[in-house]
Amino acid sequence: MNTPFYVFMKLLPKNAASRAFGAFTRLNIPPFTRWARSAFARYYKLNMAESEYPLSHYKNIGELFIRRLKPGARIIDNAEVVSPVDGVLSQTGTFDDGKQTLIQTKGKFYELKDLLRDDEMAARFEEGAFATIYLAPFNYHRIHSPVKGDLVDASYCPGTLWPVNAGSVERVEGLFCINERLTSHIRLQDGSEILVVKVGATNVGRIGVVYSDELLVNAGKLDRSKKRLDWQPASNFHFEKGDELGRFEMGSTVILIVDKKIRERHPNLFKSRLGKAVKVGEAL
Repeated sequence: MNTPFYVFMKLLPKNAASRAFGAFTRLNIPPFTRWARSAFARYYKLNMAESEYPLSHYKNIGELFIRRLKPGARIIDNAEVVSPVDGVLSQTGTFDDGKQTLIQTKGKFYELKDLLRDDEMAARFEEGAFATIYLAPFNYHRIHSPVKGDLVDASYCPGTLWPVNAGSVERVEGLFCINERLTSHIRLQDGSEILVVKVGATNVGRIGVVYSDELLVNAGKLDRSKKRLDWQPASNFHFEKGDELGRFEMGSTVILIVDKKIRERHPNLFKSRLGKAVKVGEAL
């Protein structure tokens, strides 16, 4: 059954509305924006004890949302694959029997080739596995590398900006395939590969990455006329596990895709964390 909110969101120009809201979060009009910042922190019960700076340091909601943590606030586990974000690991599964189907929610599925909009890239991850991690507004919203490796390339898929809450996930077909997303492709030393798919959502919808200022989603910088925009690094970009990879400026969801080699080394990867809260650097 479609709720009034669902109908409203379907009609709303979500990208434009999100850009407008993003502009609001970045305003600096004291004392109003500082009051809004403090109200946001109280409402979502943000854990400022682990933040790099006290609440008073942040001029507005936008700065507060992408706050960094104090050094040592997250311990990076020795496991080969660790969580790139704070959130809840809501779905996981494997690609078997020639199928590459991911679970959106109970009774709803989508295909890896549709998520990536690249059949050739999807084929590289046959017999691999996936995990979906949802970030709530109260979570820390910096994104970190889940592995030690080198950046191969990145891609941007234009789209809309539905919310990624439970209501939308249950109602919107192929939600993660129609929302804007930015994917980082990382190769480990042995040649195995992982994709970090960062999915945007309503309200701001921006996703940024440390390796390119050009790749800033929903900021009017990227060509939206094509289904997919591919980007190649001009020089080598190496990540240690836990190094900062990017950020969500509001939102959203990270989908990890690992290849067959990684799955074979870790046949129970993601399974023990299903339905549980995870933090940056924790073993998956």
